[in-house]
Amino acid sequence: MEWEDFKLSISGIDLKGIDSEYTLSTRNLVLQFNAQGAHLNKWWVMTPVDWSCPCCKRRKSEIVRLNKNNYLTCQLHEHHDHMKEVVKSIFEELSTKRHVIVADELSEKFAIKASFALSAYDNTIICFDCNKADADAKRLVKCHKFFSFSPKEISEFLCASPNSEHKIDSVKAVEVWQRVEPIFMMRLKLAQQLAEIAAEKKDWYQPSERTAKQTERIAKWFFKMNGISEFTEFEPEKLLYNTEPFRGAKNSWRIKKAPIFSKTPTDNDIAHLSAVRGRYWNRYDQEWTCPCCSRNKRSCVRSSKKNQWVMEIKKVPLFYQGGVIGKNDEVAMCMDCVDSAINLGREVSKMLSLSFEFPSSVVTLQELSQVIIARPHSKHSFKNEAIEVLLLSICKRN
Repeated sequence: MEWEDFKLSISGIDLKGIDSEYTLSTRNLVLQFNAQGAHLNKWWVMTPVDWSCPCCKRRKSEIVRLNKNNYLTCQLHEHHDHMKEVVKSIFEELSTKRHVIVADELSEKFAIKASFALSAYDNTIICFDCNKADADAKRLVKCHKFFSFSPKEISEFLCASPNSEHKIDSVKAVEVWQRVEPIFMMRLKLAQQLAEIAAEKKDWYQPSERTAKQTERIAKWFFKMNGISEFTEFEPEKLLYNTEPFRGAKNSWRIKKAPIFSKTPTDNDIAHLSAVRGRYWNRYDQEWTCPCCSRNKRSCVRSSKKNQWVMEIKKVPLFYQGGVIGKNDEVAMCMDCVDSAINLGREVSKMLSLSFEFPSSVVTLQELSQVIIARPHSKHSFKNEAIEVLLLSICKRN
């Protein structure tokens, strides 16, 4: 298909996940605003039709507006922290003032790499009005030339309207700057220290001849060249080796006794878990108990291989229900019970040489709870004799 034919073919539709000057939504916006055409940039094209700005929350149809040439402005920008420029400029200034230049290319690379740790936010795509509002607010509050507001901070002082340039609440902009200025000044001090380390060639950066990323990129090219990628785009390497060569006996998951941990989490351990890894902890209230093992939230917290306190609560979509395998309301259980349901189902699968979409679908919640020995802050132990009897019963009904 020629490019002109392709453009014609997409004129009546929208593309999935991306945008275009030639597709339906853009053409409709041009008609709606009686515009001469649309002026897009790459970030507009690289975001979906229903994208909304993380600062002002406006959708694309609310961001566009006519420019002086009667074209519809469809512009998004990559908003970034300026710490890279800060460290690099201080590094160059310090290095060039030395009587003998000791810094080299690796010193500069160290300075640039280290600067990312000082950034207050990730590079983020925002609308052109929000990007301009950042610049206007910086002039208004008379802040440091290398400072930039984060997307979240920009949202605090915006007065946004559809298809119009933003207005700035000057009082709130000053409040935001006063709040973040002490932290920014601390970051500047750290930038000075890192630049000094680099300028004096006291850095510790040692480049690799080939990085892991480069190795992966080259391998992906060869996967494609050898035809492996035709089978799957995602992790094609897993087709070329056995990912589980040592699976052990089908009952090894329950025969091998998990250690009991005598250590218990402190209140501060729980507070840290909630703040740093609290995805599951914070989702459920303090009264929650696992419907399978009856442990409360705190008792489900245990140490991981990295010796960090962890706690996961996941939903099981399917249990066996009175002789009928059918979907039920998802049951939220602790991860140890979820693992037990899956492992029990896999053992049944091996015994019967059958495959189950949901391994938990072979057992009822009540049956599972009766063969588990729950222990606080540790993985479960199991009633193996009871499991042997249960397995025979499960096999008969399947």
